[in-house]
Amino acid sequence: MIVSTPPADPVNYLTLQTSVPTPLDALDSADVIEAFREHGAILFRGFEYDVHSLSRFTAVFCARFVRNESGRRGRISSDGTTQTVNLGREAFPLHPELSRVPWRPDIAWFACARAPSSGGETLVCDGAAIAAGLSSSTRETLSERILLYREETPVGAFTDWLGIPPPDDRVLALISRDSPFRFERAGNRIFRSFTRPFLDRALFTKSPVFANFLLFARFMLGTRQFPTFEDGSIVPDPIVEEIRDVSAALTVAHRWQRGDLLMLDNSRFLHGRNPVENVEEREIWTQFGYAGFLDDDDERLAEPWRYTDDPLFIFFGPGALDLRDKLSRRREAPAGRLS
Repeated sequence: MIVSTPPADPVNYLTLQTSVPTPLDALDSADVIEAFREHGAILFRGFEYDVHSLSRFTAVFCARFVRNESGRRGRISSDGTTQTVNLGREAFPLHPELSRVPWRPDIAWFACARAPSSGGETLVCDGAAIAAGLSSSTRETLSERILLYREETPVGAFTDWLGIPPPDDRVLALISRDSPFRFERAGNRIFRSFTRPFLDRALFTKSPVFANFLLFARFMLGTRQFPTFEDGSIVPDPIVEEIRDVSAALTVAHRWQRGDLLMLDNSRFLHGRNPVENVEEREIWTQFGYAGFLDDDDERLAEPWRYTDDPLFIFFGPGALDLRDKLSRRREAPAGRLS
């Protein structure tokens, strides 16, 4: 028998629990989708799985998966889509997975292969609750603001990626037309950027959510320059501190049991972790995927990273290969016209 326990303070996720070992595929996928749409976070407890059956289960809900290429992660599955979390000891501030890039996945999965006796809890916080918990003045201010993620792109990368010489402003504008990034020159340097609303829209709720990279950047990386407001100005410390304090009061420190599986809406829920006391005791697997059950009219279905692993296609958009051919022809015939 599977018992469903809805979120109740302080727990902010739905729990589906079985008292006897049960395979994950015993769950009704339509019921899971309905619950996920409503709650945005589900803990599956008491179920049996290995890496293969876990992948079969998650593939029911994810159309495809994306890898996190950051360091200190172990490979679990042969294709690399099932990885360990970061294998270090340090605590991590709240963040959605891969929120510093345009192709943030929809669903973050965390599976406990080995549970620590103490420490290393995974932090879970509802970004909709964060937005609702801000002061009315802060929420009103942020509802009108945009976050800018701006990083330098090495000039030589365009030769490596597209086989072209360093691009001029016209070519940068052309590349930006199909890319999720806007490319622009600043002196002899080229920068790429993308923007997201400060208080964003999650997959399945109309309520504003705080779900971005700001807390991780400020309190883990120690940077105030990424992300910034849309005009390049620094997000003021008092605003960041208010968000930190509100989120801290809403955060659940999930203490792992072996076999636990967390399913988080990565557009709404943030996660982090407490310091790991014994890295040998703690083994958490992760998968990050794009939902296969979006509404037919969801504009996100047009995003290219939902359909391919090709980094050129993802980085420059669906016209990338055609663009490369046009740029190549332009080099061969400088007097020609490039549309």
